[in-house]
Amino acid sequence: GQHSSVLIKQMADIRSGARHNPAMYPFAAVLADPQDLADLAAHLEGLCLQAEHGRYDAADAEQQVAVGRALYDQACRTCHGPNGEGVRHKGYPVLAGQHHRYLLRQMTEIRDGRRPNAHREMIAVSGSHNDDQLLAIAAYQSSLLPPGKVCEAKAPNRKR
Repeated sequence: GQHSSVLIKQMADIRSGARHNPAMYPFAAVLADPQDLADLAAHLEGLCLQAEHGRYDAADAEQQVAVGRALYDQACRTCHGPNGEGVRHKGYPVLAGQHHRYLLRQMTEIRDGRRPNAHREMIAVSGSHNDDQLLAIAAYQSSLLPPGKVCEAKAPNRKR
């Protein structure tokens, strides 16, 4: 469900070492042909997203989402859109419906200088928020309905 423009940049950055992601490196490393990279990104963009997957569901979720919405509207909305839909042609990622732990980890890594490929504006915005504020923003972002195809969550296959 992510914009293909964002996926291409991130996979290229992982492959080149500009973004550290050891789990993804073996997959990105084999995509040497730009067309293969574009084809994979187009495929991934077309996959459906599970609407409830990754929402912040702790006891304080309602409060965190409310606080996060206010912070999002102040700091994130201009670039990532009113519904977290991102901007494809600018390479601004979709945030809506992403897993809250992933969002929190990325914002924290950007703020703390551990995402060297981060956009300068994201470094500045993330740097102005503490851990509690980033948690609230991630809770709100993960509560947004993702754009594109949404599918039902499936129970994991268990081998017998």
